[in-house]
Amino acid sequence: MIISLVMQKIIISFVISAIASVLLTPLAIKLSEYFKVLDRPSPRKIHSEPRGRLGGVAIYFAFLIGILAPSQLGFPIETSISFDMSVVGFLLSSLIIVILGVFDDKYDLTPRFKFFVQILAATILVTFGLKIEMISGINPGTRFDLGVFKIPATIFWVVAITNMINFIDGLDGLAAGITVIASLTLIIINYLDKLSINSCVMLASTAGACVGFLKYNFHPAKVFMGDGGATFLGFTLGVTSVMGAFKSATFAIVLVPFLALLIPIFDMIYAILRRITREIPPHIADKEHLHHQFLELGLSHKQAVIVLYIIALSLSFFSIGMSKINNIKAMFLLLLICLLFIIGMIRMRHIINANRSAAAKKLMEDGAPKKEIEPGAPKPEDKSGPGEEIPPAGDK
Repeated sequence: MIISLVMQKIIISFVISAIASVLLTPLAIKLSEYFKVLDRPSPRKIHSEPRGRLGGVAIYFAFLIGILAPSQLGFPIETSISFDMSVVGFLLSSLIIVILGVFDDKYDLTPRFKFFVQILAATILVTFGLKIEMISGINPGTRFDLGVFKIPATIFWVVAITNMINFIDGLDGLAAGITVIASLTLIIINYLDKLSINSCVMLASTAGACVGFLKYNFHPAKVFMGDGGATFLGFTLGVTSVMGAFKSATFAIVLVPFLALLIPIFDMIYAILRRITREIPPHIADKEHLHHQFLELGLSHKQAVIVLYIIALSLSFFSIGMSKINNIKAMFLLLLICLLFIIGMIRMRHIINANRSAAAKKLMEDGAPKKEIEPGAPKPEDKSGPGEEIPPAGDK
C-alpha cells in the first residue's frame, strides 16, 4: 500500500506532535508550580485543588515540533509545512496569542485589553495575505467576492473562534478532545477536496498535541491548558478554516467548519445572550455553560465529557457527509441540526429549572419548623394560591 506524500506529512506531524506533547507537558506542570501560575478552586470551578495553567505552552511547542517534522522518512529532509507568507503570518500572530494567554493566566488581564490584542494578532495575519477572499454561493459555480468585507470578515471569524474554544474549556479534557475531533474532521475535508496541504499539516499537529496533552488533562486533570492553550487552539482552528474550507468552490464544504465547531459556537452564543438578558457583562464567567448543565442533570465529570465527545463526533460525521451532497440539502441539513440543537438546549434548561424548583421546595419543607397541633385546635390556613410554584433558583 502506497501512502501519498500528503498523508505521510499528516501522519508524521500527528505522531511527532503527540510524542512531543507527552514529553513536554510534565515540564509545563513544573513551570506552572515554579512561577505560581495556578488555577485555584472557586465556587464557579469544578476542581477542588490548585492546578497548573501552563499546559498550553506544552501544546504550542509540541505543535511547532509537529509542523517542523520531516515531511517523509528519508532524504532529502524537508519540513512537513511549506513556508509561505500566510504560514509566517500565522506563526507570528499565534505567538502573540500564546504570550497574551500566558500573561492572562498569570496576571488576569482585562477582557478589553485581551480583545484588543486578539484583533491586533488577527490583523497581522491579514497583512501577511491570509483573507477570506470569496465565498461560494448556493448555486453551483457561483462565488461572491467579499470586497471591502474581506478583512473585517476574516478578523471577526478568527477572533470569534479563538474565544469559542476558551468558552468550553471548563471540564477536564473537554476543550482538547473537542479540538481533536474538529481538527480531524477538517483534515478529512481538506484531504478529500484537495484543498490546503499546509492546513492539513497544521491541523494534524494540533490534533497530535492535544492527544498527547490529554494524557495529563483528562479527568482527574494534573494540569490545565489555560487561556494560553485554549486561545491558541481556537486561533489555529479559525486560521486553518480560512486556509482550507473557506477557499473551496463548493458551498457545502464552506459550511463544514460551522458544523464541526457547532458545540463551541452554540455555547458561546448562548452564554453571551444569557448574560446580556440578565444585564451581566458578556465577559463575566458563570456556571451555566453547556458542560455545567450536563453536570446538573446528574452526569459525572467523565460522563459529561464523553457525552459531549459523542455529540461532537456525530456532528463530525454529519459535516463530512454534508460535503458530499448538493448545496440546498447541505444548507437544509445545517439548519435542521441547529434547530434540533436549540430545542435540545431549551428542553435541558426546562428540566434543570424544574429540578432546581423541586429541590428548593423540598429544602424549604425540610427546613421549616413543624408545630404540633393541639387536639381540637383548628388547622392553620393555607395562604398559598392555587398552582403557585417556587421560582427556579439562580434565574431571574
